[in-house]
Amino acid sequence: MRPHPVPSATRPGRRHRAALLSVAGLVIGLAGAARADVPVSIGVFLADTAVTDTALAAAAASGGEEPSTLAHGGPVVTGTDAPGGIHDPYEGWNRGVYGFNKGLDRALLRPAAMGYRRALPREAREGVHNVLANLGSPVIFLNDVLQVQPQPAGETAVRFAVNTTVGVLGVFDVASQMGVYRHRADFGQTLGRYGVATGPYVYLPVFGPSSVRDTVGLVVNMAMDPLNYARFDGDVAAKLTVIGANALDTRVGLDRDLKDLDRSATDPYAATRSVWIQNRRAFIRGDRPEDVQDLPDFTPDAPASPAPSPQAQPPRPRTGG
Repeated sequence: MRPHPVPSATRPGRRHRAALLSVAGLVIGLAGAARADVPVSIGVFLADTAVTDTALAAAAASGGEEPSTLAHGGPVVTGTDAPGGIHDPYEGWNRGVYGFNKGLDRALLRPAAMGYRRALPREAREGVHNVLANLGSPVIFLNDVLQVQPQPAGETAVRFAVNTTVGVLGVFDVASQMGVYRHRADFGQTLGRYGVATGPYVYLPVFGPSSVRDTVGLVVNMAMDPLNYARFDGDVAAKLTVIGANALDTRVGLDRDLKDLDRSATDPYAATRSVWIQNRRAFIRGDRPEDVQDLPDFTPDAPASPAPSPQAQPPRPRTGG
């Protein structure tokens, strides 16, 4: 049987992100200077893992197990968003890592990102964002195939071909203007849709909110990315440029969310965890965005630009063919 369809677009204003993404790209970019084979997919991953698209299914009654959506006709509800449904056995360690990532963001990434925002007009930054999103298409396509989703896989292939050619290497999102919108897929989602248990909630150094299952998914996403295997003159500089650009682009997009979270949340760590968990559950199970509750202490970001995007379109069901 095929996995339950996942919506190919999300509703505007629902892109909750966690503080982790604000520091990831810069640290990896710095570390990459000492390694010629630093994975480009890490940078692409940053642009793809806004918290609205990554969440953890926590089911206390099943010890953190998430039933396979392959064995059911639709999403299976096994837990709640209440604190009792959150499996965070390493909370002490996780909070320490959260504080480290926040400090790194204040010291390094936010100043660099704000400089990037001042230096480039919005139109130029939008072009950079489009290129980075286009580079993530092969990983999305492979996960669509693994999830037995031919229509979304075909849409991703069309988007990549059109935007790479007519869109000048992805600078212009021509495919969206044609009505072929971007969706997201990753290997953590693929594992979850085949019933792989989430495992405990973990807060990773640099990468931030995750679970055991989604950490494995992150590694596999890197291995899937064909850019990691590209070899040409100046390839190292090009890969580091992609990573750095992803870090800056992601951090600029997160700035309002992070300020709202710090200003309004009594416990930013707990708020981040709750938002990540409920939205990751929705992403993996295929819940519609309107079924995911907002937290009262977290204000969503406004759309970055009026240009057409999958977030600006009504949810469309994914079908098997």
